[in-house]
Amino acid sequence: MFTSANRSLTVDQQQAAAIVLGYAFAQDSFMAYMLPDVLTRIQQLTKLFLPVIRCSQRYGGVDITPDDGGVLAWVPGKIFASPLKFLERCRSGMLWLPWSVGRSALKRLMVHDDVCERALIHHAPKDFAYLWAVGVRPDQAGKGLGKQMIQSALNDMRQQGYTTCWLCTENPHNVDLYEHLGFQQVHTEIPSGSKQQYWLMFQNL
Repeated sequence: MFTSANRSLTVDQQQAAAIVLGYAFAQDSFMAYMLPDVLTRIQQLTKLFLPVIRCSQRYGGVDITPDDGGVLAWVPGKIFASPLKFLERCRSGMLWLPWSVGRSALKRLMVHDDVCERALIHHAPKDFAYLWAVGVRPDQAGKGLGKQMIQSALNDMRQQGYTTCWLCTENPHNVDLYEHLGFQQVHTEIPSGSKQQYWLMFQNL
């Protein structure tokens, strides 16, 4: 049902996947905190998610629904313990984020994500996969695409030998959804730098 990509997406497909995530997260409260200008948010989110897509297809996986209604990206947990080398940051586009999304927006993101990543490294076992982003276009919501993409990705992770899948969400409405899919809450916190609550969750594979 899905296009599972590992080093196989064209440049246009990468851009299309990032656009889907941009629309999917345009009304997300955390993204509104990070990118308060609603007029440019989708464009900025597309620039933010493009390196996520590139990094995920190189090291983990990207699932895309046939009609481009939804996109999921995941990576091995070792990426958080061993930051990407300079060349890989150039290739993915992460190195250019201060210029593409703006320094102030990136600072807000990093202040928050640093706390999340420290909690992730503290709680997660050595060999884990991380569900980095999953989103469905608003006009495709309610069709179960998110659930189907997550189940597909979990199967891919399991087949590749990962023992657990972890994720971090700032959306309280997603907590019940993830619990319904078998995830368990491990930790929640409101970082002082962002005042944005997050939930750290995992599932055994």
